[in-house]
Amino acid sequence: MRADGVSSTSETEPRPAETPEGGGLDPGWPVPWQPVWGTQDDWGSRLVGQLFLLHLAAVARAPDGMVSASIEVLARLAKLVDRRHSRAARVFLRQALGELPGDDVERRVLQAYRHLFRVVADAQRFVRRFPREKAVERFEVRWTDAARAALEERRGCLLVTGHVGNWEAALTIAPWLGFSPMYVVSRPPKNRVISRAVQEERERRRVRLLPRRGAMALAPAILRAGGAVALMLDQRARGRALRAPFFGRPARCDRSAGVLMKRLRVPAIVGACFETGEPMRYRVEFYDVLQPDEIRAADLEAITSRINRAYERMILDQPDQYFWLHDRYKDTPDVESGSRASRT
Repeated sequence: MRADGVSSTSETEPRPAETPEGGGLDPGWPVPWQPVWGTQDDWGSRLVGQLFLLHLAAVARAPDGMVSASIEVLARLAKLVDRRHSRAARVFLRQALGELPGDDVERRVLQAYRHLFRVVADAQRFVRRFPREKAVERFEVRWTDAARAALEERRGCLLVTGHVGNWEAALTIAPWLGFSPMYVVSRPPKNRVISRAVQEERERRRVRLLPRRGAMALAPAILRAGGAVALMLDQRARGRALRAPFFGRPARCDRSAGVLMKRLRVPAIVGACFETGEPMRYRVEFYDVLQPDEIRAADLEAITSRINRAYERMILDQPDQYFWLHDRYKDTPDVESGSRASRT
């Protein structure tokens, strides 16, 4: 433990059992591997998928300056062409940050595209540059007593994170922190070639995917075995959603965390993995831990609202590292249901 209260990953125990390179099955997985693939599999989709993977391979080998320049070009082009998501980002930003000057809003929309492309690019570059034994040295972890205690209980937990910071890097470090066996509920890319490559890469990082449809039925076996299920709940939920305040405005929210906590009496640990000033170095921070006894009498809306408040804090800590491009308030009234989150 360092003097500033930040623990290095080398001090963090226990670590997951070693698995063969290439993502071989480990007998400790309580739910077996299953395909989490997209549905687009015609010849055109295959060609697009292969070209995309070739592009990512080239990015992984390119010099830093060339990567930054290409990200800038792609971000500006995407902002110009993708008007729907740019428009959604403007609404989202003003709801979360208040009435910003027009130039500031446009800067932040462009930065959202930059950050998205940076996350995708660095996922490939990180794996190529840092082998497994060196990768953990690129992270610092700011534990809280509550987060460490919840993980050390080994009774299974939910890891609740969002599209803030570098969510791809978070998957690299999570098993080393003790979130193991680690499963992530995922909606795959529609392109089957790309989605298969994504799943293979996850397995190499000791992370197993669960299909979004059917995950609630599979999660109990994982949690009862002491494993972790990661959920990204900051985007608009579909299906049986509930409405809860998000930055002061009703939003359609996923109910799965609350349902699993109440049904299985497991904690939910809310955290994020942020990029730091140095390229491909990261900082893990924990924002809240919801214990089963605390939320026993709470309804699903109250649980979801508490998770949303943790999301608000982590987003406001690093607004330039958030995915503002999602249409968070679609199908919800354009009125405020309370004050915005504190910016302190």
